[in-house]
Amino acid sequence: MKNYRHFNRAFFGLTIPGLLAVGIFNIGIDPYGVMNSPQWRLNRLRTEQFNHVRLFKASSVKRIAPKTVLLGSSRTDLGMDPKHPALADGKPTYNLGLVGPNMYEVRRYFDHAIANQPNLKTVVLGVDFFMFNEYKTNPADFEEARLERDSLTPQEWLNVTLSLGVTRSSLGTIKNSWRSQANFLYHDNGFRYVHNNEAEHPLPQEFQNMIQGFFREEGYYPRYKLSQSFLNDFRELVEICRSRNIDLQIFISPSHATQWEALRMAGHWEEFEQWKQELVAIAPVWDFSGYHSISSEPISEKMTYYWDSSHYRQEVGNLVLNRLFDYETASVPPDFGVLMTPETIEEHLVQIRRDRESWANANTEAIAFVEELKP
Repeated sequence: MKNYRHFNRAFFGLTIPGLLAVGIFNIGIDPYGVMNSPQWRLNRLRTEQFNHVRLFKASSVKRIAPKTVLLGSSRTDLGMDPKHPALADGKPTYNLGLVGPNMYEVRRYFDHAIANQPNLKTVVLGVDFFMFNEYKTNPADFEEARLERDSLTPQEWLNVTLSLGVTRSSLGTIKNSWRSQANFLYHDNGFRYVHNNEAEHPLPQEFQNMIQGFFREEGYYPRYKLSQSFLNDFRELVEICRSRNIDLQIFISPSHATQWEALRMAGHWEEFEQWKQELVAIAPVWDFSGYHSISSEPISEKMTYYWDSSHYRQEVGNLVLNRLFDYETASVPPDFGVLMTPETIEEHLVQIRRDRESWANANTEAIAFVEELKP
C-alpha cells in the first residue's frame, strides 16, 4: 500500500503540473482565437483559424454580440468587409461567413447570432447555388452543441486547452508567426484576408484549381438536387427577420464568368435558374451572378476583382454593399446587380442568357480554358 501511495503521489505530482503547463501554454498562444488572449509576437499570425472557422466564429459571436452580421459561404468570408461605411449604423458588425456550408448551417449560425444578440439589426446574406444541394452534408467540424449558448462546451474547453491537436496548432502558430509565413488570416471582425495580399499560386493556376475542383467527384457539382429542406431553412431565416424587423439584404455572389461557364458545362444551368425562381418566390434577391463588366475581367497574373473563379476580392464586395445599401451608387457599374422579384425574374433570366452569348462570342479563349478542364 505504501508503494501505491508513493506511486500515486509521484504520478499526480508530475501529471497535474504538466497538464497545467500545457493548458497555460495553449491559452497563451490561443491558436484558434477563442480564449480572447492578447496577440503578441509568438501568436500574431493565427494561421490555424482557417481550419477551425466554425469554432472560432461561434465563439466570437458570443463575445462580440454583433448587431449586424454578414452571412454566407467562403465568398462572403473573403469578400465582405464589416468595416464598410454603409454598415456603420449597425455596429458592431461581424463577418459570419463559413467555408463550404449548406443553407442549414448558415441558418443555424443566424440563430446563434440572435441568441447572443436579441437586438440584431441588420443581416446581409450571400447565397450560393451549392448551399442548396441536397447532397451537401454538414462537414465534420459542424457542432450543434456549440450554437445558441454563451460559452464553449466542456468538450471544447478541453479541446482548446489540453488536446494534442491544439498543442500542435500552438506550435505551428509560433513557427508561422516567427517566420511571417501565412496564407489565410482573419481580422477580429471575422473578415478573412490573404497575407501580404498575395495569392498562394499564380492567378491562372488558382482559376484552374478552382474549376477542376468544380468537376471532381468530391466537389460540389458532380451531382446536384435542389433541396426543399434547405429552401425551408432559407424561408425560416427570411420569416424570422420579417417578424423581428431585421433589415435583411440577400444577394447571389458575383463569381467570375468562368465559374458560371463551368456550372453550365456541368449540366446544371436549368437547375440554377430554377433555384433563383424558388428564392424569389420567398423574398427579393439581388443577383450579382452572370456575365457583366465585373465578372468578365480577363484572367491574368494580376487581377483587380478576383482571387480565383469562385472568390471575389474586397473591391467587389464593396461594390455589392454599395448596391445593397444605396451607398455611393455612382461607383457601381450599371450592369452590376439586379434586384429579382416575381415580376422581374423571367426577363432577368432571359437577359443573362443573352449576356452569356455575347460574352462567349468575345471570349473564346476563356471558353476553351474551361472546356479543357472538364474531365
